[in-house]
Amino acid sequence: MTDEETPPEADIPAATTKPKDRRISVVWVIPVIAALIGAWLVFGSATEKKAFAEITFENASGLEAKKTAVKLRNVRVGTVKGVRFSSDLSKVVVRIELTGIEQERLTDTTRFWVVKPRVGIGGISGLDTLLSGAYIEMDPGSGGKPATTFTGLEEPQNYQLGNPGTTYVLTSGKLGSLSMGSPVKYRGIQVGKVIRYRLSDDHNRVEIKIFIHSPHDQYVKKDTRFWNISGFDAELGAKGIKLDMDSVASLIAGGIMFSNTGSATAEEQAPQGTRFNLYDTEKPKFEETYSFGAPVKLYFEHGLGGLSVGAPVEFKGLRFGTVIRIGAEANKNRNDILTFAIINIEPDRLPGNDSGHPDNEERLKQVYTYLGKMVARGLRAQITTGNLITGQTLVTLDMFPEEKKTSLRYVDGMPIMPTVPETLTGLMAQASHIMRQIEAMPLKDIGRHLEETTRHINDLVKSLNAAEGGMLGIQAAETMEELSRAARSIRSTAEYLERHPEALVKGKQAD
Repeated sequence: MTDEETPPEADIPAATTKPKDRRISVVWVIPVIAALIGAWLVFGSATEKKAFAEITFENASGLEAKKTAVKLRNVRVGTVKGVRFSSDLSKVVVRIELTGIEQERLTDTTRFWVVKPRVGIGGISGLDTLLSGAYIEMDPGSGGKPATTFTGLEEPQNYQLGNPGTTYVLTSGKLGSLSMGSPVKYRGIQVGKVIRYRLSDDHNRVEIKIFIHSPHDQYVKKDTRFWNISGFDAELGAKGIKLDMDSVASLIAGGIMFSNTGSATAEEQAPQGTRFNLYDTEKPKFEETYSFGAPVKLYFEHGLGGLSVGAPVEFKGLRFGTVIRIGAEANKNRNDILTFAIINIEPDRLPGNDSGHPDNEERLKQVYTYLGKMVARGLRAQITTGNLITGQTLVTLDMFPEEKKTSLRYVDGMPIMPTVPETLTGLMAQASHIMRQIEAMPLKDIGRHLEETTRHINDLVKSLNAAEGGMLGIQAAETMEELSRAARSIRSTAEYLERHPEALVKGKQAD
């Protein structure tokens, strides 16, 4: 037996074992939740409606990739993903991503523009971008073909979608103080605004596009008159100077007013895109012209006394056109000088010219055909006096069936209308007849009798006043004195008219 004895098995402790716990540890809860959220985000991102587009701008002022927002009616709908130059480095191409919008919803009617602080005479806009930064505004438009590339607009625009109304085009010789956003008013209430302007294709006119909100657009008819209220109108009349100005704001920032010549509900509304003239004043002026005319040449043997460029061309008191040029030239034998005037016959003023919308070449043909028929029936042009005081003259067209038959001839493509001599002789004969009638009136005797009657009444009033000592007599005496002075003035005027009857037309001359 050894020194060390092996203890009996009963003395060795037994190991205690427990079954394995199959529950999930709390430590794994957070990673599992994070994984589920990530999977959901990936799935949502994959299934979310998105649209992509590239917009070309002149510059990228205020635009930053992954920061600049894209908004629709001030609601964020996308983000700028990237900014790069175009291939020729002349433009900036901005790539955007839109969420919640299907790609098919972007069409060639969709518009984009940059909203940023803008200060002008019409007001201040975009102040909210001072803190948040510039953003791209979009207008989805309506209809059109799908598109992914767009040309950004440099100026804020008017919403099309959800903004019912009608767009019209006004033509004018100048823009004046009108600008983007200038108000369009009806009866003094703003119902629209200027949304765009540009030079016409021939660079002779300015085309101003306006948008009028519904339901006010129903008051725009075919005969509606638009005029510029960007200023004031002064008129000298019998009661002094009449000054007409809409408002100081309109004087500075510009504005347009419109009204109808007849009932506002008598006719149908003018269709989208109808073109109107933009006039300077509310009331028609004598010198107003249409934007297009057919030139006709007139030769006058007795000169062009008092005729000037801009003078009207009338037919039986109605304006048919305008004098656009006057001059002189040698005849074909170069032994005489011929005076001529070129007039514009305006197709829109001719009767029966409201059918369809022909182009300018067809309109010229229609005018010359009409004039040819009228000349064959005796239509002639002549110079007549428009104002005895200023001596200004105008061109009048009238029928002279007794004149020798002729036709509308052409020289180098220019139609030549026959003329008749001026009829100033008849006008002077009528003035002479009036003078003779004035001379025949006993104005001097009438004045003398009136003065005598006034003197007798005055004597009567003085006697009454002395007898009664009342205020009535004094007032009557003063009234009679006024009548006496008026009678002397009438007699003096009568004596002068007897010596100078021409003063009724020419005015009083120094003796």
